[in-house]
Amino acid sequence: MSIIDLQEISPDWWKAKYRGNYGTYTIKIKTDGKKRNDFSCSCPSDYYPCKHIPMVEEAIRERIAKSKKNDNVQELTLEQLLKDLSQSELCNFIVRHAQHNPQFRNTVLLEFAHKAKKTDATSVSNYNQLLQDALDGLCFDYEDIDYGHYDDCIEIDVMDQWLDKAKKFVDQNNPAEALLICKACIEEYAAWLEEQDDAIVDYFDTSYQERPFDIFEKIMSAKEINCKALLEYCKSEMPKPKYRGTEMYDGFNALLLDLSVRVGSDDFITLQDNLLQGIGDKSSYEAKKILQRKIDFYRNNNQPEKADEVVKENLQIESFREDLTTKLIAENKLKDAKKLINELIAAKGNENRNLHSWHKLKLQIAQKENEASEIRRISFLFIESHFHADYYRIYKSTFTKEEWPAKMEKLIAHYEKKNTYQWFRSSVADVLQAEKQEERLMKYIEKHLSIDNLESYYTGFSSAFPEKTLALFRQAIDQHAQNTGREIYERIVKLFAKMAKIQGGNELVREMISQYRIIYRNRRAMMEILNNYKL
Repeated sequence: MSIIDLQEISPDWWKAKYRGNYGTYTIKIKTDGKKRNDFSCSCPSDYYPCKHIPMVEEAIRERIAKSKKNDNVQELTLEQLLKDLSQSELCNFIVRHAQHNPQFRNTVLLEFAHKAKKTDATSVSNYNQLLQDALDGLCFDYEDIDYGHYDDCIEIDVMDQWLDKAKKFVDQNNPAEALLICKACIEEYAAWLEEQDDAIVDYFDTSYQERPFDIFEKIMSAKEINCKALLEYCKSEMPKPKYRGTEMYDGFNALLLDLSVRVGSDDFITLQDNLLQGIGDKSSYEAKKILQRKIDFYRNNNQPEKADEVVKENLQIESFREDLTTKLIAENKLKDAKKLINELIAAKGNENRNLHSWHKLKLQIAQKENEASEIRRISFLFIESHFHADYYRIYKSTFTKEEWPAKMEKLIAHYEKKNTYQWFRSSVADVLQAEKQEERLMKYIEKHLSIDNLESYYTGFSSAFPEKTLALFRQAIDQHAQNTGREIYERIVKLFAKMAKIQGGNELVREMISQYRIIYRNRRAMMEILNNYKL
């Protein structure tokens, strides 16, 4: 396990390869010249940052220190050498070296392309050609891709570098140059992506499709940016086939919406209507996205009545119907709300059981109308399969104090009805805990004793029966301690901490620890964890 490659791929941006326990990881670290300000690592660690980041940082510091040491020795010689070279010699060297080193060529272009003399027309094509050449020269080590894990994204250094350059132009108050780079990144990356093997396209980091549009959003307010011209660009560029099915297509739509609002244009609505005409199923997800964009446009443009009109005309979209129903309930238009709900439930019939949100709305209406029988019927639907505290309280509220004990027993019997093998049912324990039936809950947990069950419910009876609770803890932990592993031992001491808070718990914990030190003295990990535990 070691760093097998480390290079500065652009100023203050380092890339390393690390051979680890689960393959070869890619680490990227950006600095401001002194300290880290961004980083990434492809390892599977849950820690943030993972251990590889400081290791690579240390390697970078060593590399820089070594470089400075060499510079101190050679600085005057190199400076003199460059002074003695003619401009043509230096230019010829750079061109020759760039021909055989794409990374060096890209670095030079990144640094100086914007200084080339060009018109607005040629600047676009220049950036496009530069990026196209850089992307065409890419190659990937497909053996490093874990095809079973989509989190293992393929990062594209060229795109990172050019998009970082665009962001730098934004920071330097040069939005026009940032705009040109972002356009090139969108157009050339989409074309390049279209040519890639379908088997790996899903593994490319989607940020390369999203970041150009994020930068657009940052520069739209700059006086140098012509929003009308950018709107026309989006309208002409977005329909191209290479964007279909990509994140860039959604990026164009979001940008078009924002631009249309800014310039007061209805072109966005016309475009969405044209897109909608091409969709046969008006209840599809694609239709919903288009309609939602129209709604967002009207709301952002202070036209809420038009947004509501789109919703009302498209109740085949279930989320639209739900939003309208919620609004009607808030306005106490309960008859209209019930009509919308009943229409949908009737249409779904018994084929679709995913009616949870609609039953919630029906319950809200029943509560507003104070219909006890309807409240009882609907709330029971939410606790029929398993206990739910909120709906349990609502269900209980529909019975008198005299009626409830019998109904509670009936509910417990309902939960146990299909329990042929007399297994533990959490819903039964939940009811007993909710009703503060301490002794009965304790006996139920004792009957189905396990670490998990005890830990979940012991607070429901530990105050009333501390001695018995501790005895159950001892029995469960003794059984659990027969297993091995650091996680097992760490959980045991966490359970000891819970026991210590129960009356008489400290004494029992001390006794159990003393016994474990004798019984399990050969388990080094357990001894270490027990020794670190403080009562």
